[in-house]
Amino acid sequence: MDVILFTQDGPIYMPRYLEPVFAERSEALSKVVLAPMQRSALEEVRGRFQMFGPSAFFRFGLRYAAGKIAARLPTGPVYRTTGRFHSVRSLAAAYDVPVEEVNDVNDEAFVGEIRESEPDLILSIACGQRMEEDLLEIPKDGAINVHGSLLPKYRGLSTSFWVLYHGEDENGVTAHYMTPEFDSGDIIVQRKYEVRPNDTMHDVYLKLTEVGPTVAVDVIDQVADGTIETRPNNLEEGEYYSFPTRDDRREFRRRGNRFI
Repeated sequence: MDVILFTQDGPIYMPRYLEPVFAERSEALSKVVLAPMQRSALEEVRGRFQMFGPSAFFRFGLRYAAGKIAARLPTGPVYRTTGRFHSVRSLAAAYDVPVEEVNDVNDEAFVGEIRESEPDLILSIACGQRMEEDLLEIPKDGAINVHGSLLPKYRGLSTSFWVLYHGEDENGVTAHYMTPEFDSGDIIVQRKYEVRPNDTMHDVYLKLTEVGPTVAVDVIDQVADGTIETRPNNLEEGEYYSFPTRDDRREFRRRGNRFI
């Protein structure tokens, strides 16, 4: 089994999410491709500030900065102190899985590189870029995304925000086949978790990092065993959501929700 994992790095949630996947199925992972969102650092900061507002942005920023510092320190002592990894790079290195960062996953040269490696499966977990058909058609067992909602509800971005915004009492994780259109392919696995009335967005993220890896491991096993069964992803039963605006954030707070 040869799986290429497409994801992005970040010190707060992604290492937590991916560590169980590496711990249980690292032998299946031939490479990690870090594919960050295609926007500048300034655009990223502006988008986060717009979503969080000053107070939550500052508090998340402190956690992010602490994580980035920890990621630059020697992995062994930091792991023994904190009990976890603080970057996807250090996590992959601990399991001897090579890492490549790519600015454009649809670049012709990169697609050619993936084609030559002949992977069985592309597995996407929080990949920051849309994959086009030339890339998706390469692996013999297809390309599968693990998405942070119960599709077809909450297709798109910032799912933890929108689940709280709409007062849902449950959310979950969906593994689905990938198409050039975001979050639209047939559903393979879904797993739910409870959203409690006092949960913050941080709480929902942490639940996602607990449930998501179980879905990812399940999917790898189903592909390896040839036991995948699918059902349609009925897009008319859900909506696509983008990054929250300043007005969305204000309404989020007005409804009694908190970020952290």
